[in-house]
Amino acid sequence: MFLVNSDPARNRLYITLIGYLEAAERQEATKQIMAEAAKLEAGFDVVTDIRGLHATNKEGVKDLLRLRAALKLRGVGHIVRVVKIPLSAIQMQRVSEEAGFESEQVPTLDAANRRLDELKAQAKVQD
Repeated sequence: MFLVNSDPARNRLYITLIGYLEAAERQEATKQIMAEAAKLEAGFDVVTDIRGLHATNKEGVKDLLRLRAALKLRGVGHIVRVVKIPLSAIQMQRVSEEAGFESEQVPTLDAANRRLDELKAQAKVQD
């Protein structure tokens, strides 16, 4: 299962992935993620909640890499991942690294939002 929504006021994309996603569901999730990303400005941040996600197979990893590349082309900014299952967290970290992204891991959605707010504030100070 997956849930996707965007918050244009915060310029933030929220993705929740739960369980084991089969190929058709991964493809539908990708379409919805890109549709929501299109509503945001370049530099948008992403919160990916994978607390309930199970590790995927090789095809799933390839799909994730394609999605990360597409988000990079859309101008993604910071990525913060909400994690619980260690194997899923490790797999997603590897995908991010292979795709050339830096991401942080936090234990809750509130912590993810706080961290992104901190990063935004730091960026304003540096400008």
